[in-house]
This record gives sequence, structure tokens and C-alpha cells, in this order.
Amino acid sequence: MAKEETRSVIVETHNLSKEYRGEGETVRVIDDLDLVVYEKDMVCVEGASGVGKSTLLHVLGTMDSATGAAFVLGRDVLKMSEPEKEMFRARDLGFIFQHHYLLPDFTVLENVMMPLLIQGESFAVAEQMSREMLGHVGLGHRLSHFPSQVSGGELARTGVARALVGGKKLILADEPTGNLDKKNSDHLAELIWKLHDELGFTLILVTHDTDLAARLPVRYRMTQGRLIGV
Repeated sequence: MAKEETRSVIVETHNLSKEYRGEGETVRVIDDLDLVVYEKDMVCVEGASGVGKSTLLHVLGTMDSATGAAFVLGRDVLKMSEPEKEMFRARDLGFIFQHHYLLPDFTVLENVMMPLLIQGESFAVAEQMSREMLGHVGLGHRLSHFPSQVSGGELARTGVARALVGGKKLILADEPTGNLDKKNSDHLAELIWKLHDELGFTLILVTHDTDLAARLPVRYRMTQGRLIGV
């Protein structure tokens, strides 16, 4: 009998909680949440707007605070200093956003290079790696274009390239197809799946799109601050 492959734990949370206070009311958006995500998993967290899906990603991505325990790539992200968080995000995490957040005054190539330059790569190495990644996503012919000069689908693919460049081990995707029509949404999903097979990263994706959620092998529904297996 073949030996079963042992996969590393990429994300592990215990009793993770997050509250927002305002106007005399406390809203608990994450409530004692336990989650384990393994190496190369493709995990979907689905649910309606406002249930805490994006907040969960922001906590795992060191962009928001919380109580409890959250270990990401073996690091306790709730105990990191701000400089540690900044370097961790640049070096180890990739983010795919609904609105892309590309810098309008920089070219497609320069936008993809930015995380590498922040983590201290030389300009030459950052440029080479970014050119290769943009080729992977079919944008080798758009390197010198600015975000205002490319289509919505190409903007989304630029965002994917920026998230993956440098061999990121964990990709956090927040409604990545939210601004796309059905055709471009399907193309982007297929691209992400293809790159996952080629590069072997771990993906945690949040969405309210049930069609997109159905394509991921591990699914949770977020409700009342907790995750329920689908």
C-alpha cells in the first residue's frame, strides 16, 4: 500500500474572535472560529455580504486584529509587530482583490514588480520574475500598458500575477470575480485553478457567488461568525 502523503498545516485558528464596537452596540463578526487549512488546499468560504468573510481574510492576512490564536505558515500573526506584518505580507502572502487596487501611474509590469521590490529583491530580478508571471497569465503583450489601458479581465489577471509572483505559498482571494461578467469570471476561475495545479499554492477564497463556490473542493458557509462545512 502506498504511503499517504503528509501535508503541512498552512493555516490554523483556535477560538478566533473579532468584534466591532460602535454607537453603543458590539457586533461579533467572528465567534470562536476554529479552522485548519492544509498545504495545497483550495478552500472556499461562502456567505452573504456582511457575515465576516472578508474580515476573516483580513485577520489571516495580518491586516486586522483579533483575539484567540491564528497561525499562518507557522507564524502567530496576532503577535506580530507592524514591521513584521508588512514583510510577511510582501514575502509570503498573495492577495487577490475584487477591485484589484493597481497603482494607476505604474505599468502592468511595474505593478506586479511592486511586492518583490518591497521585500528587497533587486530591480533586475523583480523585473524578470514579473515578466515570467505575466506570461503565465497571458499578459506578456501588456507589460508597458497602464491599468487604464487594459480591459477588466486583463486587470483581474494582472491582480492574479501580482498575488502569485515570487512563489507565494498562501493566496487569499476576496471576491476575485465580483466585478467581472460571467465570461470573464469563468476565465479567471479557470486561470486560478490552472496556476494552482502548476504552482501548488494554498488558496483561501471568499465569495457570495454560489456557482464559483461550487467549483472549490473544500467549502464552508460562514454564518453567525462561524464556519459550517458544505
